[in-house]
Amino acid sequence: MIDKEAAANLFKMADEFIDVANRLVTSDNKDLEDVGAALRYAAARFSAHETAYKSKDLAAERNDALSWFTNQYSEMLEENLDQHIEHFESLKNKTESH
Repeated sequence: MIDKEAAANLFKMADEFIDVANRLVTSDNKDLEDVGAALRYAAARFSAHETAYKSKDLAAERNDALSWFTNQYSEMLEENLDQHIEHFESLKNKTESH
């Protein structure tokens, strides 16, 4: 389990990426779906790099890495979807931003 300080640091770093994505959509007028796809591609690319860097035998560890990253993403997405279900509709009515 991740401690509170590590979680706070993780969320702060994630917010920096989200800020860039929001700027691309709002200030640079990029398409929301394109920015989302680029962010997912960047995460996949960096995850592959992270795995390769830490691996002793990338080919042998490939399937374990795929499973681990897939589970991590699924858990994070589920948590964030649940938060949006709970809070997004009220926020959506207050703003028309992307």
